[in-house]
Amino acid sequence: MTANTRFSFLKHLPLPIVIMLLGTLLTRAAYFMVWPFLAIILYQQFNMSATGIGGLLAIASILGSITGVYSGYLSDIFCRRTVMLVGVIISVFSFVMMAFSSSPLLYLIAISGISIGRALLEACSKALIGDYIESPKGRESIQYFRYYLVNIGAAIGPYVGLMGGLSAQKETFLLTAIVYFVYGIALRRYLLPATELKKSQSIDYPISFSNTLKTIIVHRAFMLLLLCNILVMFVYANFDSTLVQYLSRTDLPNVVSLIALLVIVNSLTIILTQLPLLHLLRRLTPRSKILLGIFFIALAQLIFAFSPLDTAYYLCFATIILSFGEIVAIPTFNVEVDRLTPHHLRGAFFGASNLASIGTALAPLYGGLMLDLFSGKTLFLWLFFISVMTLLIYYLFLVKPLNQG
Repeated sequence: MTANTRFSFLKHLPLPIVIMLLGTLLTRAAYFMVWPFLAIILYQQFNMSATGIGGLLAIASILGSITGVYSGYLSDIFCRRTVMLVGVIISVFSFVMMAFSSSPLLYLIAISGISIGRALLEACSKALIGDYIESPKGRESIQYFRYYLVNIGAAIGPYVGLMGGLSAQKETFLLTAIVYFVYGIALRRYLLPATELKKSQSIDYPISFSNTLKTIIVHRAFMLLLLCNILVMFVYANFDSTLVQYLSRTDLPNVVSLIALLVIVNSLTIILTQLPLLHLLRRLTPRSKILLGIFFIALAQLIFAFSPLDTAYYLCFATIILSFGEIVAIPTFNVEVDRLTPHHLRGAFFGASNLASIGTALAPLYGGLMLDLFSGKTLFLWLFFISVMTLLIYYLFLVKPLNQG
């Protein structure tokens, strides 16, 4: 399967999906111009402890996760465009606020706004694919392609932020706000208005939020999938947050360059190997792919635990293994959510899947505590143990019953 055959559907995509995909690329590039360096900014400007930084980032992420559930429900009842525009507006104001923040409290408010805006955009963007694409295979391909674009943005962003000398400057935050603003204009202009989108969803009666929550909670397969996704994101997110804190507290020269290098290695690995891996694993079921991805993520934690810090080679190798796990597992979780989701509740289920960000939220708090109380080796060995437990839960409760059935 070549890249041309894999993504030949792109030429036939509806314009709103094209706008969403381009917006995802641009906003993620802008987002990653600043986000990987936040821990360094907070440490250098306010001399915050690792636990304090982890707690601040955790609070912001949890707020975003909770908001995502309700916003996904609202997008089912009203329309995706309205919720996405609200997410863009919140993001713009939050990045502008961050540009002029002078205290940890203001940073907390701004970072929380960014997390909330991202949650609104994430849930609606994923659900939007199902609104316009009927074929399950087509939706699966677009979910993978969207994730592909996310990582192109993640590769470009840190490089631009570092090479432009903007990684800790207010101009970076303002430039990011401008990119989100432009995306908002495109959404306002090209996404279907509320009345037309309502018709396309064919909702004959409103569903209460409480009944929607009950439907989600009693969906056993989805809840197990969500639990495993939370644990995987908890382990994976330590790469973005805790590893940054770990390295920034060492005596390594050019630590900012090293952090940017690892982020870029992560993204470039995904960009260069996603298509070959998809081809290689094309005969595997989504659940088998998730199992394999969790295995790679677990292996990466072992390598991080025993990597010497006086050379970047071992850290880069661990990052490549982690990236393989990310490629195989994380976008496939979205594919599984799409397969399990009732059509009329797609936004609510994808909003609920944002609760996986709880893992992302708790990761910096866990990492900060481990760095303050123990060592980096202990931190990564526990992450390895959590990865193995997640793999067992997923196999015993989701994969094995399906095979027996």
